[in-house]
Amino acid sequence: MATRASIDAMIQEAHDRLEQAKFELSLANQNGYPMTASYVEAQQGLEQAELEIDKLMNSANHQQKDQLHRLHLQVSQCLNDMILDENDLENS
Repeated sequence: MATRASIDAMIQEAHDRLEQAKFELSLANQNGYPMTASYVEAQQGLEQAELEIDKLMNSANHQQKDQLHRLHLQVSQCLNDMILDENDLENS
């Protein structure tokens, strides 16, 4: 079973990655400039967060799984937005 501390640490780390990704996404949308290294790093951070969430889901209790599922939805949505925006900017 996952410890409360490991779940809390993962949630905090994922939230930090989400904030960074949202910042990079807003910069790209605002300026319409090509993807920067920091944008790509933020996107990779979200992908890593998804993998870590999946790993913890296997050993989490019911309440933790619920928390992780909601977090996974947020991470996936932001990652999808980044991918779609990247495609839009490349095709412009």
